[in-house]
Amino acid sequence: MMTEIEHLKEQIKVLEKKLSLLEEIENHKTPCEKAYRDAYGSYPVTDDMSGGDMDYVSWDAFQKGYNASKETAQERGERVHNEMEKVFDGYEVVEYQEPVKDDFIDKMVAELKGQTLYDICMTWWGRVFDNNDDMETCIDDLVDNIDYWLPKEQSAAGSQNAYVESAVEGYNDCLNKIKSKLR
Repeated sequence: MMTEIEHLKEQIKVLEKKLSLLEEIENHKTPCEKAYRDAYGSYPVTDDMSGGDMDYVSWDAFQKGYNASKETAQERGERVHNEMEKVFDGYEVVEYQEPVKDDFIDKMVAELKGQTLYDICMTWWGRVFDNNDDMETCIDDLVDNIDYWLPKEQSAAGSQNAYVESAVEGYNDCLNKIKSKLR
């Protein structure tokens, strides 16, 4: 029969073997996997990556972000340049031309571009006393000016870059959330 001390020594040996195995596994993890563990509290599931599983999606996105963060500015520039060449291969580059606009819209754009929200409110406040509109009309005018002043939604169409698509989606979601609170 084993004494309590002998039993404890056996448990310590088993734990030391487990510790040794875990340290061995830890030594075979990539810096990216270790960074994922630091961020999410566990290592990524890297076996049986089917492509549709959330573990796969988050690990894939994390890897790409991690690798991109390690690029130098020159490497990043070269990578983006190469990606853009692939996207625009066979397309002729033409200079962008502004569409023809109504004079009223041109004046409104010129008035609002480059202004701060404070400027928008100050201009509106000055106009409130120059007209005889009711409160609701005046407030609608302010909200319209703020809505027009806010940046426009972006598009990641044709990007084929998960980070760009994700960033644009987040940006548009945030912008829509702000706009939904205007009225």
